[in-house]
Amino acid sequence: MKKYFYLVATPESLIVSHLAPAEFGNYLAVGTKKQLRGQAMYFEIDPDKNDFPGSYIDAHLVPYANGEPKRSVYLSIYRALEKTPLDSFKNLYLATDDGKVLEIEPGVYEEGSKYEIHLYQQFNPITTQVASKLTPPEFISFLTDTSKPVSAPKLFFAELRLDGLSSNPLAPLHNLPYRNPGHLRECLLKLDQSPERKSKTVLRFMNEDLSYRTIKSGFFIGKKNQYLFYPFPSEQELENKHYSWWRSALAQHV
Repeated sequence: MKKYFYLVATPESLIVSHLAPAEFGNYLAVGTKKQLRGQAMYFEIDPDKNDFPGSYIDAHLVPYANGEPKRSVYLSIYRALEKTPLDSFKNLYLATDDGKVLEIEPGVYEEGSKYEIHLYQQFNPITTQVASKLTPPEFISFLTDTSKPVSAPKLFFAELRLDGLSSNPLAPLHNLPYRNPGHLRECLLKLDQSPERKSKTVLRFMNEDLSYRTIKSGFFIGKKNQYLFYPFPSEQELENKHYSWWRSALAQHV
């Protein structure tokens, strides 16, 4: 059987499996008995650009006695993102809590207006939500500068929607589905009114699944001046090409 290698974002881990990406996402989200449900985000990884333990994999990634494929063998549960070379990341997959999977290929990031406040939800190695005046590439470069006492070797995060709040923190929220809109606005106002400040923490940790409908540009993974960008499809594209996944994603957070 073919071997597939994955880096799972939450919880962070490296896994080898006989399951192809869509089947693997369904397995992560709903399990084998369909009794548990949970969102999943994961990358397929190129094994040729990693130093994986071949003998360990051959010994443990073995089909079950009834011929069913082996669903998962863990290769790492600690600092998996840090240890995985950036050039080995292939496509990103987003699974809804009922097991529907969206595949996203890397793309080219195009910066927006010159002054804009961004909202970032980090996934690895920390889960802090941050408002920032830094663009996504600048945010990566700033937080992965290991010459500073507060830094990370690599980051994986999503840029979230702020709509009109990105240029005017006093603008109406309209349909932004955030649980603490007053707190979010207060953080944006403090950041906007502090010329010397680049970022402000909005939430210290992520305590629930990401609402996919809050994603703005997409997902970023990188370090220093190197990064990969996974563009999130427009709502029109989701409706036209990924309707089943999008309906499931919307139903997840109502």
